[in-house]
Amino acid sequence: MSKLFSNIDVNDGRQIEWDYAKVFAIFAMIFVHFLAFCTFSQIDYGYVEEYLFILTQSSAPIFMFAMGIGMVYTRHDSTKEFIVRGIKLLLLGLVINTMYFLSNYAAGVPLEYSLLSFLANDILQFAGITVIVVGIFKKLGLSYTQMLLVGISLSLIVSYHPDVTLHNMYLNQLLGNFIETTGQNIVSCFPFLNWFIIPAAGMLFGNDLKRCNDKDKLYKLILRYTSITTIILLILGFITREGMFAITGGTVPEKLSYLHLSTQDIILLIVIILLAGSLFYFLSKRASPKINNFITRTSKNVTSIYLIQWALILSLTYINQFIDVESNMILRILTFLAVIIFSVVMAEGYQKIKSHIRRH
Repeated sequence: MSKLFSNIDVNDGRQIEWDYAKVFAIFAMIFVHFLAFCTFSQIDYGYVEEYLFILTQSSAPIFMFAMGIGMVYTRHDSTKEFIVRGIKLLLLGLVINTMYFLSNYAAGVPLEYSLLSFLANDILQFAGITVIVVGIFKKLGLSYTQMLLVGISLSLIVSYHPDVTLHNMYLNQLLGNFIETTGQNIVSCFPFLNWFIIPAAGMLFGNDLKRCNDKDKLYKLILRYTSITTIILLILGFITREGMFAITGGTVPEKLSYLHLSTQDIILLIVIILLAGSLFYFLSKRASPKINNFITRTSKNVTSIYLIQWALILSLTYINQFIDVESNMILRILTFLAVIIFSVVMAEGYQKIKSHIRRH
């Protein structure tokens, strides 16, 4: 094993397997959002949908893990640059919250509840807080191992701590950015204390990846052990129905309970993430240069794609209140594909316009 890793960085540059992971994650997140918002409240496609929803729960964690790797590989790694980047991500999250507010209020949701949208937290808010905290940790001189230990400690604490409920629903929603909160109309997605362990694990893995002399050997080892472990943990999860397997089917709010993961859920997800990264590595080696180029471009545009897909999905949800289209499986599939295609094309168009402006 000592020959597998060097004492110096030998593996710089883009790691295309994690570009694949980010692209898979963004498409899977669009799938989850589409199910939640464009099929309306009750989602019941039987066992296929039930298992698909559980498996696509790994999409956001895969993105977080890849984000952790990216924070190791970035050349813009000063504390100031991390904090500025984190603030930008928080502002982009506010843009989505504004769209969410407009969609809710226009749909007739009372103003006092629509205003909660401005304080809602999603993966961009989590990413923004995480990048800022990592910047502070770097300033304090914490190693990637120490950051992971912090993440493990936070995960263990919140796994056995009851959800917090404040008397003021706005403070309750705001606090949901950091810890699990509950209450009427409160949705606490990706609270920082629950989820920091994932990007922290990604940073530690990315630090090792930079020193890896033989990626083929590394990913073959990972693939061998994670494939068996994943199957065992998935079977146990479906049998016991504990943790993130506890609630499947049902309403959107019920499904959102998976966002408050326990430490044992995190272990399963990290195993799945490493398995996915290994599969994507060997897939990228077999894929054509054109496909790899598309994956790299799309990976660079994931933030734009994320913003655009929310605009499209919320618009479709709002419009359907007036036209009330009789939905069927074929229409849903075609609409879902259209959302993905438009999101990717519009994001590429935006990047081309931005590059043109910079050149002039």
